[in-house]
Amino acid sequence: MNRILKQVTVSGLTLLLLGGIVTPSVASADTTSSAPTTTSTKDATSADLKVSGFEMPYVSLRASNGKETRVYRYPKLPATLSVQKLQQADYREWVIAQYPNDKDLAGIANSGGQIEDAAAERFAGKQNSSQSIIDYMSEISGTKVHAELVAANSAMMAWIIGAGTKFEDGKLTQSDVQKSFKAEVTPLVEASLKIDSNDRLKAQFENYQDLVNVKSADDFATKMTQATDIAVESLFGPQVSRDRLAKINADGTYKAMLAAYNAPMSTAFLKQADGTYVLGQSVTQIGGAGIAIFVEGVDQETTTPTDPTPAKSQPVTVHFVDVDGHQIAADKTLTGKLGDSYHAEAQDVSGYKLSKMPANATGKFTGSAQSVTYTYDAVVQSGSAGATIAPKGTVIYATKKIGLYKQATFTKQARQQWYQRKSRMNRPMFVVTGYAKSKNGVKRYKVRDVNHHSKTVGKTGYVTANAKYTVPVYYATKHNQITVINPKGINAYSKKTLTGKQTHYRQGQVLKVKKIVSHNLTTRFVLSNGRYITANKQLVQAGKRTMPKRVTVKRGINRYQTANLTKRNHHYSAGTVLKVKGWTDSNANNFSKGDSLRYQVSGGYITANQRFVRSTK
Repeated sequence: MNRILKQVTVSGLTLLLLGGIVTPSVASADTTSSAPTTTSTKDATSADLKVSGFEMPYVSLRASNGKETRVYRYPKLPATLSVQKLQQADYREWVIAQYPNDKDLAGIANSGGQIEDAAAERFAGKQNSSQSIIDYMSEISGTKVHAELVAANSAMMAWIIGAGTKFEDGKLTQSDVQKSFKAEVTPLVEASLKIDSNDRLKAQFENYQDLVNVKSADDFATKMTQATDIAVESLFGPQVSRDRLAKINADGTYKAMLAAYNAPMSTAFLKQADGTYVLGQSVTQIGGAGIAIFVEGVDQETTTPTDPTPAKSQPVTVHFVDVDGHQIAADKTLTGKLGDSYHAEAQDVSGYKLSKMPANATGKFTGSAQSVTYTYDAVVQSGSAGATIAPKGTVIYATKKIGLYKQATFTKQARQQWYQRKSRMNRPMFVVTGYAKSKNGVKRYKVRDVNHHSKTVGKTGYVTANAKYTVPVYYATKHNQITVINPKGINAYSKKTLTGKQTHYRQGQVLKVKKIVSHNLTTRFVLSNGRYITANKQLVQAGKRTMPKRVTVKRGINRYQTANLTKRNHHYSAGTVLKVKGWTDSNANNFSKGDSLRYQVSGGYITANQRFVRSTK
């Protein structure tokens, strides 16, 4: 039962894994191409769909008065991700760094600018379509999908949360739980199975029946508590109070899910003031997460019927960010009456100049929340590492898999070396020695390999100049804080030439930044204490990167002398708690292989794979 429930989380609620914008073809696009992937045939209808962002996955909890609480899977990230920002390598890196071990998030972030084309192609014309969401899913899957099955599955989850919480709190007895299941869940599931005898729903229902029919009071209490806790942790975590969890009911959830999947496709496209659309999670299905709605029951003694809530004017939030998408000034919130006009103004930000005026700087207040984003460039000396095309003599690194070629026109025969996609600290570096164009006019860098501890050091040739694949190693804009990521730490100096050592900062330390300055063809961060440190992205990372201080072994693991997990020197059994001294990645300087995160513990290195270890406070 527990194993089954662990699988029924946000990523499995729909009984479907269909229609996501990050299709296999997009997620595995050929990273040797120097130009963004484009759709070869776009009709006029698909061109009308301009996608500016997409909702991140969340679970919706609706109170009896209709008020909604959203519990997001990635609370450290914005509720809506901007397609434009994802085209920027630094911003993608920041997104992934918030949840470094989440492959679903890495996949969506690394699809970058291809999302807009993929969405326009997949959802052409659907922004005005009256076709239901469930019928669209049936259409693209080639198999009839019934909303009743999806709703019944969610109803069972709602029941285990509501009834289980009441049982844990002593408000229901074992007999009460059994009666509740028979009255609230059984009719919904049996009616749904008459529409379509779905094996997965049937198996899930049988698991719930086995749980409810446990005779031993002690066994029942143990299994009911475990099942409830797993469901709550998977969907809501600590963000929802037990009082609210206890009110979640199967019938209300079933009806809400049924209505959501039978809603027209047009409801899944949130039109913005500038005419673009934000894709709702019902169609993006990021990580397999579709619609997930749970409804609290109505307390008949305290709640009286009310008129439908009229549309209310929602605020406009004004953001001020640098070109990497990082906040550089406090947000401003504009409010007004529904239908009234608003005007969002830029503001002066010390050390920055406005680079882009948003199309929706003026507009009208609507029933949906809106965002206006002003983008700024840092005032950095011209010719520094901030240039669109890296200046000659500067160092770049590859953020994805790339090839090194003998000539500017890339062919299989001309390829000298593959450089696999590596984690930030292990990315292959090159110094730019010149420029060229392919026979089709695509820009290339002429480079020299400067990975001093690798077998490829000194190789020369050509690599793509596409910023989706190669970017400057040095930051070009100021960030309010940075995290030291180099396993050996970094030094701080009294001069921007990085001379006059003042102190040493260890890996994991978060430092406050006052400004950024140029030095020759590199940059330095000036800390709040006036000291200078490197702005090399392989050594420091913008924002706060956190790693666990302790991990608990979930199943037996070995400790090794090296980060490549060679030379085993100890074994840890399940339940062992280990102090994490730092982190690194395997296969450093070996660009023919990918790499994996490792934790450094006393005496060596262990895997960071979440199947084997988990973070412990």
